[in-house]
Amino acid sequence: MDYKPEHAARALAILDELLPMVTPRAEYDQLVEILRDAPRWSEAHDQFNAIRVNITLRDEVYGKSDLDSLIAYVAENAAKTAYNCSGCSAPFDNDSFEKLLRCREEFIGAASTLKP
Repeated sequence: MDYKPEHAARALAILDELLPMVTPRAEYDQLVEILRDAPRWSEAHDQFNAIRVNITLRDEVYGKSDLDSLIAYVAENAAKTAYNCSGCSAPFDNDSFEKLLRCREEFIGAASTLKP
């Protein structure tokens, strides 16, 4: 996939859409700041690691599958997408943006089951 700034913009829009539905986390706030500033997109690699280590892996150990745990996968793939858009060498998985869209759909599906 040829990553372009539009992919990072879409990743930011997805986070802006979904983050109000979950518990605030500094890791997500930092990722949003990175996504808002194209020269910082290369920092998304380290931000992916922070999300993975501080949130995702812990949630997987405890078998969590609530919205707070599902957003971690959205955020991970948003970080990968931002990094891939940076043009830095050694990009993440080429399908990170597609994974981001799938994770968003899974999150939306789970969120819809919570509505009265």
